[in-house]
Amino acid sequence: MASKDRNTRDGAQRGASGKKIRFADRWQGYKSHHRDTIGVSLRKLLTEPLQTLMTVAVIAIALALPSALYLTVENIDQLGSHFESSAQITVFVKKGAKPQAIDNLRAELDAMSGVDSLSYISAKQALLEFKALSGFGSALRDLEENPLPAVFLVQPAVSEPIDMGQIKRLMNKINSFALVDDVQIDMAWLQRLHRLTEMGQKVVVALGAALGLGVLLVIGNTIRLSIQSRRDEIIVIKLVGGTNAYVRRPFLYTGMLLGVFGALTAAIMIYASLLWMSSSVANLAELYQSQYRLQGLGILGFLGLVGLGGIFGLGGAWIAVSKHLRDIEPK
Repeated sequence: MASKDRNTRDGAQRGASGKKIRFADRWQGYKSHHRDTIGVSLRKLLTEPLQTLMTVAVIAIALALPSALYLTVENIDQLGSHFESSAQITVFVKKGAKPQAIDNLRAELDAMSGVDSLSYISAKQALLEFKALSGFGSALRDLEENPLPAVFLVQPAVSEPIDMGQIKRLMNKINSFALVDDVQIDMAWLQRLHRLTEMGQKVVVALGAALGLGVLLVIGNTIRLSIQSRRDEIIVIKLVGGTNAYVRRPFLYTGMLLGVFGALTAAIMIYASLLWMSSSVANLAELYQSQYRLQGLGILGFLGLVGLGGIFGLGGAWIAVSKHLRDIEPK
């Protein structure tokens, strides 16, 4: 009996015993596996350079088109804001007005609550500027009297974007003065510009959604082909106890890497296009005495584009893996 108990204890000592794995060890193994999986996925893409390059190029074009359109809309909107900040109301004084009456009008305009700043151009000064800028100086010398009126340039005190209703109320109030002959402001084109930018923003959203769906389909099809080519490998992994999460992981990283590479390529394409166009835009701006320059993606825009590419890549891979991995089971 004692011999039997001893044999039982010896067998228990020789048998396999369970050992609880610490959380820190599990976390280290988890990180190590993810790091190895990323490396394997990257090497897998590099072993198929032509297919990877074609997929990345398609993704880059799909991401670059809405991004370029978004930048175009943003630059146009900033151009409109630049002109809004210098928008002025031109107040034409009736010809023959006495200097005292003009001074009284200046005081009334300056005291108005909707006026931020005010400047005065006399009829004589206006004629001198017209001669210098128009190129008709010799013809104007034959005129018997100055045909130009005195002018007040009124800068309205409004916030951006400019409220045209507020501007019109200010113009009507100024036009009610007896000494004012006419009031003008050329803001209609800015209103049209704002409507065009609003329409452009909606087009960006629609085009981005359509091309984003295209990116999902491209990456999904690429992952589907990769799954089919590694079907036997997946079956063996499942036979030895590999879970669906373990099998799914390298394909998800492959999709994410394709999306990130496509976004990086799209950012390079956009930067090259802006660099190519910037000199022409700068030369055009100088003709209008403007310091306007094209605005690029910036750091946040670049990070957003790369992050969006990674999300699209991960989403397309997840859809493809979820759909096709269920059909591969060992028999």
